[in-house]
Amino acid sequence: MAVVCDVLDSLGYRHQAMHHRLRPLLPDRERCGFIGRARTIRWMEADYADEDNPYGLEIEAIDALRPSDVVVHSTDFAGTNAPWGELMSTAAQCRGATGCVCDSQIRDCLKIIDLGFPVYYTGIRPLDSMGRGRVMAYDVPVRCGDVLVQPGDTVFADFDGIAVIPRAVLTQVVDRACHKSDQESHSRRELKAGKTLREVYDRYGVL
Repeated sequence: MAVVCDVLDSLGYRHQAMHHRLRPLLPDRERCGFIGRARTIRWMEADYADEDNPYGLEIEAIDALRPSDVVVHSTDFAGTNAPWGELMSTAAQCRGATGCVCDSQIRDCLKIIDLGFPVYYTGIRPLDSMGRGRVMAYDVPVRCGDVLVQPGDTVFADFDGIAVIPRAVLTQVVDRACHKSDQESHSRRELKAGKTLREVYDRYGVL
């Protein structure tokens, strides 16, 4: 993750790491993350439920998921409800989605953990979205974790956090990240062999 963020910095994309309030739900630090294509959901606050269609576009958005998608919810500053739970996770997982970023509350946490579906979240609360929040659009630009996410951006998450890679620079980021990772491996090996940090940095130029 750090290597990806360093490369994004070098390309002038210095605000692509989501806020640290978003943390992984899965307790396995090696398998808590994911990588995939952003499928965005834009929420609005609501004080009533449409009796004829109480969940509106929420169901449509989940049913539209495809393999390798990552669900990205817009930030819910009010925190009035938990728009993500066990059934949403089950539906997303069965459609091949790789994870979910919910900058709001989630519920059914133990059942989501049992599913092994990676979710990053801000808080936990048992309240349903019906009558409290409503999806106004999906596959539109949304702000999540203080990052503006465009549909189709690459979302990369691990124990350190979440980075959003714009489509326009994905190839550059991957190539440069692989190179930097190799340089860091050389640096690590020489540091363990007793070289000073200055010696290693002057040779490889990474830190």
